[in-house]
Amino acid sequence: MPRTETTNRTAPRRRTRTQRLTDRALALDPGLVKTDGALRTLVAVPAGMAVGYAIATAFGLPAILGVMIGAMPAFITCLVIVDPSTGRTAARTAAVLVPFVVALAGSIALQPFRLLELVLIVVLLFLQFAAASWGAWAADAAIVGFAGYLCGLLLPLPETSVIPLGLVVAGSLAVTIVVRLLFRPDPHRALLRTRRGFVARGSDVLEASAAVLAAGTVGAAADDPRARRRALRRLGRARDRYHEIALTVDGMLAASGVDADTAAEELHRLVFDTHFAIDELGRGAGALVEHGAPSDVRHAALRAFTVVLRHGGSHGQDAAHTLLARYGITASAADEGSRTTAIVRRMAAEFADLRSAGLRWRELRDELPRRGAGVPFATPVILAGGRPAGAVPVLADAVAEGPWRRWHLTASLRTAVHAAIAVAIVEPLALLLDGSRFYWGVIGVMIVLAGTNTTHERIRKGLHRGVGTVVGGALGIVLAHLLGTTHPWVTIVLVCVLLAVGTYGFGGVYSVWAACLVVVLCQVYAFSGTFTDSLIPMRLAENLLGAAVAVLVSAVVFPIATRAVIRRAVRRQLVAVRAFVLALVGLEADDEAESGDATEADRASPHRHGPSAAGASAGNRGRGPSPAAGSATDLRAQSRAVDAATYQLDAVLRPMVRFPTGGPARADARTRASLQAAATFARESAGRLGAAPQDPPAALRGAAESLASSIAQLADGIVAGPRSATSAAVWVRVGDRLDEAVAAASGRGDERAIETAAHALGRIDEALALLADRHHATVVGAMSVGPGIIAV
Repeated sequence: MPRTETTNRTAPRRRTRTQRLTDRALALDPGLVKTDGALRTLVAVPAGMAVGYAIATAFGLPAILGVMIGAMPAFITCLVIVDPSTGRTAARTAAVLVPFVVALAGSIALQPFRLLELVLIVVLLFLQFAAASWGAWAADAAIVGFAGYLCGLLLPLPETSVIPLGLVVAGSLAVTIVVRLLFRPDPHRALLRTRRGFVARGSDVLEASAAVLAAGTVGAAADDPRARRRALRRLGRARDRYHEIALTVDGMLAASGVDADTAAEELHRLVFDTHFAIDELGRGAGALVEHGAPSDVRHAALRAFTVVLRHGGSHGQDAAHTLLARYGITASAADEGSRTTAIVRRMAAEFADLRSAGLRWRELRDELPRRGAGVPFATPVILAGGRPAGAVPVLADAVAEGPWRRWHLTASLRTAVHAAIAVAIVEPLALLLDGSRFYWGVIGVMIVLAGTNTTHERIRKGLHRGVGTVVGGALGIVLAHLLGTTHPWVTIVLVCVLLAVGTYGFGGVYSVWAACLVVVLCQVYAFSGTFTDSLIPMRLAENLLGAAVAVLVSAVVFPIATRAVIRRAVRRQLVAVRAFVLALVGLEADDEAESGDATEADRASPHRHGPSAAGASAGNRGRGPSPAAGSATDLRAQSRAVDAATYQLDAVLRPMVRFPTGGPARADARTRASLQAAATFARESAGRLGAAPQDPPAALRGAAESLASSIAQLADGIVAGPRSATSAAVWVRVGDRLDEAVAAASGRGDERAIETAAHALGRIDEALALLADRHHATVVGAMSVGPGIIAV
């Protein structure tokens, strides 16, 4: 056994506090996407304010008016327009000048016609949501036009002020373009920052794994089951966060040129392999504790984790040698066929793979060109506000295939109809509450519907809005009384900083954005002379009124049952698993079965809102092949598609309230467990094989085709619902065929690969057969008990 003294001679890694804080920031914000958005806002908004102040003063308009109008287009374009091309960013920013000025002028001209003014709000809000599916340019125009209309609605201005205000808007947009050209993103640095955040999240998993092992080996904690449960829960949370950032990073990698395709594919493989190695190490550590491995075995594993945590992933080989050497002197090592031995050997292999992945990361970092199209990473434009797409594609399926399909309804059109009806109801109610502030109810409708897809999401966002308004109102009232109007420069700095902080929180913690916005509004109302302590409670009441009406309308008009959405999420994951099963033997899924996923990007686009949302569709045009679109034999890509479907299922299954005993979500939890197990087995086999075996035995191919047929029947039965007249699905177990495949591979050069593929098919069959039985499918046959199938 190789000696490990080199590990003891190497000085441990010592990170400074600044490095630790930087790693944490990069882990929370991969590629600093949200941070870059906040910095854009922090620079562009005061620049727009300065231009607005100068032009307003030159034309004799009130200075506060120039500052407010100058800030609005700068802020809204920084928030909405994100594009991988700086030229396109500048063009899209300049193009919104016309809709903003036209809407502003129209609202000023319509001030004497109150009823028409209110009706037009309904129309504009409808267009804002409907235009989301018409392309990025149309979405920009609709969003900015609505903002311009609100500006004119709130400010009693004479028609003669349209020209100077138009110049203010033009100047603000011009300076915003300059700022964004000066602070253009650096793809190479963004890639390195993304990798560093990814590594930091991986370190969290390794630390949590060490804590799990320590909870069962150190002192009194060895007999403390509560400490072990806490450590296991922490490990589970760390693995979930690492899984999410792995999907996010994989989505952020994009090929910006033809010459970069090979490097981009290599990056995708490295992300997958690194994620797989670290996740498997965490899973192995948890398995040792959960299955009661002896203390000396857990201590050997803990020592191996300590080596990597101290010296980095490049010492993974040393960690593997340490683990095998220390395990070899334990009593458990005598049983070669035990589960403990299998787990330890698997962990040793993953430690070695972690070293290989780390070395390849370094080589690729040095090989990447720092400029030009050869950098396989464009501006980080990611779906759904910086996170993998959650319920968006699932709801799009439900709308396209549900009871309203004959109406040719799309997800964006459905939301637009909800917005129009809800605003039409809210406006008269808000006028009765406070005629001068009725637009707060309209905003309550808009914010709840924007970027949400299910009733649960909309209720959660409304609650976040309420909490943020309460916290921001308390801070805003205190600051308004402390600052008053005697410190305008302090107020301007405060407003700009809060808008930047709010922009950072917009795509993550919405209550942070709401709180910052309310504090800003308190300062604006103070300078406009309309601030009172009762203003914020009234705003909260009208916002919640709009949110409540929006939720009720979305539940009544074109309703889609939560159960139907969940069934479609389950079907999406089953379709992805089916594609993986076929890819495992070199076959491609048929187009009909995959049609639900083919238009995912188109269906997802209507609900993109947030700092990275507006440029998502344009950014995707420059992307390389997505993980879901890989070739049939690219098992990593197919496994990533399963992982993405798992994430979507989790988003749909997230309950409004979590019951300690499981409550009504208990059956959903069992469904999720089966599907998550299938996703884990798919990832495991993809990580070990990389590509499908060449010329697999006929028995293995037949087993895969039979399993794929069973999955397709189960998917159709689940999406049809329990009360459907469709005959029950039949699940045919494939254990016998897998035994034949393993026997046929005996003596072949790829015998181990065939066994691994058969093992994966057997485990997927086992997990999904349980799901089929719970959904009243007829399960035929028995699972093989051969060692080549169920051995870990």
